Parts: sequence; structure tokens; C-alpha cells
Amino acid sequence: MQIMEDTSRAFLRALYSIDASKGGALLSHDEVNALGETLRIPRSEFLDVIDKMQLERLVAVTFGGLSLTLEGKALAAEMDGTGARDSVETQ
Repeated sequence: MQIMEDTSRAFLRALYSIDASKGGALLSHDEVNALGETLRIPRSEFLDVIDKMQLERLVAVTFGGLSLTLEGKALAAEMDGTGARDSVETQ
């Protein structure tokens, strides 16, 4: 198990919010990049966050864009329901 860092948590929660507002639609690469800029995540760290989340099966990256997996949605919903937590464990 791995503890999610603040950057990963912020990105996951933002993705969850956008996913809910878009009805689960895929986020384009431009939308994902804009989100990283909005959250002020440095580009290299941002790419690492996406890679780690993909390895943990929290997001799926395709040629069309990025989407939350069922596991990602469940974790984000848990985080949303419990408010801010010191650490969130993922498998």
C-alpha cells in the first residue's frame, strides 16, 4: 500500500468533481493539462502523478484523454465523503 501525496489527492478530487459534472465523460488532454496548470502542479511532477495514478489503476489514459476508473471514483468518493484526511491509502 502507498500513501497518496497531497498533489495526488488534490488532482484526484479535482478529477472526481469534473467527472461528476461531465457525467463521466472522458477529459481531453487539453482539459487535463489545464487542470494541472490550475492546480499549479509543475509539469514534471504532474506527469509523475498521472503515471502513478495509472499504475494504481485510479485513472485510465487513452489517445482520447483521461478518465477515472471505478477504483479512482470509489477512492475519490470516499475522500469526498470523509473530508480532508491526513493520509489516504491505496492499493
